[in-house]
Amino acid sequence: MQQAVFVTDIGKPLTLGTRAIPEPKEGEVQIKVLSTLLAPHDTYGLDLGLFIGERLPFILGTNIAGTITSAPPTSPFNNGDLVFGLGDPLHPTPDMSGLQQYALLNAESSAKIPEGFTPDEMVTFPVNATTSFAALFDMKGFGFPAPLPFPQPTESKELQGFNAKKTTILVIGGGSAVGKLAIQLAKLAGIGNIITIASSSRTEELKQLGASHIVDRHATPEAIQAEIREIVRGEGLRYIYDCVSWDHEFSISLLAEKGEGVLLTLHPAEKAQEVAKKLRPEARVQFILGTAAFIQPHAKAFWDALPTWVKEGNLNVGKVRVVEGLDLKAIEEALAGFRDGSAVVPGAVHPNCA
Repeated sequence: MQQAVFVTDIGKPLTLGTRAIPEPKEGEVQIKVLSTLLAPHDTYGLDLGLFIGERLPFILGTNIAGTITSAPPTSPFNNGDLVFGLGDPLHPTPDMSGLQQYALLNAESSAKIPEGFTPDEMVTFPVNATTSFAALFDMKGFGFPAPLPFPQPTESKELQGFNAKKTTILVIGGGSAVGKLAIQLAKLAGIGNIITIASSSRTEELKQLGASHIVDRHATPEAIQAEIREIVRGEGLRYIYDCVSWDHEFSISLLAEKGEGVLLTLHPAEKAQEVAKKLRPEARVQFILGTAAFIQPHAKAFWDALPTWVKEGNLNVGKVRVVEGLDLKAIEEALAGFRDGSAVVPGAVHPNCA
């Protein structure tokens, strides 16, 4: 048996309990969890039941790193390998969740931690990098050709003759962890004009990551709209990736009035789709999930490339604050930091520390 932290009731405090150590099947590995990074969707899971509400009790934590303790003979990994990977909040059981001492990972959605990096550093990537990769390169997102080490087919008619250098995207919430990775991935793909709405205090940082223009999020909506129109010379925006908003009316208003614009959201998009029908009837609104299933058939290629992108400096590691052990109070405090939408340093929980 092992210790684990459970969501037993939506909106109620977490509880500490025990459960059996899960055994890996073909295509999976068992790890001793060294670090699991808490993210906004974990808070939404606790407060609103996002992803997990129908399968309580459940365990939070989708960004996971640890040491492999059991791998099937056909696995690409060996016992003792230090890995990081993507958990699965949609799994029927909490086996692939991080707030427990031992967990399972899909081998296809995991990678060895590159030399010179720590579990706490690499655990900042699984969900956020997968999400922004999906937004930019999956056909349900923008469908841009992915910067992977093999040719990517251009499947959509809209992208025939696609020219990355002449393409403009807007990232709303560029100062967020997922927004920063979107900027870096867009730069890696050669996107020529990367606009972001973020705090002006982050201007230098975001330009170093690859942003072309930073529009101050503290300005009035009218001022933001006017500045963006000036940047794009009145042409309107075709590609918007909104990493932070729950109300998408303003985001939709930034899309070009004519043509098939795309708005990608990280929160359920039903209301946004209704608004788009009224304001931008030709636009497409898509809710993006940071899951391995969402980025198929590119999941394996993405995970093969991710450690190299990090090691070569194309993707920067994020900051974390460590939570030692399955400390309920400290974990709940870390989750609470995401509730008001302010910038926080996320908590990296070490389940096996006393």
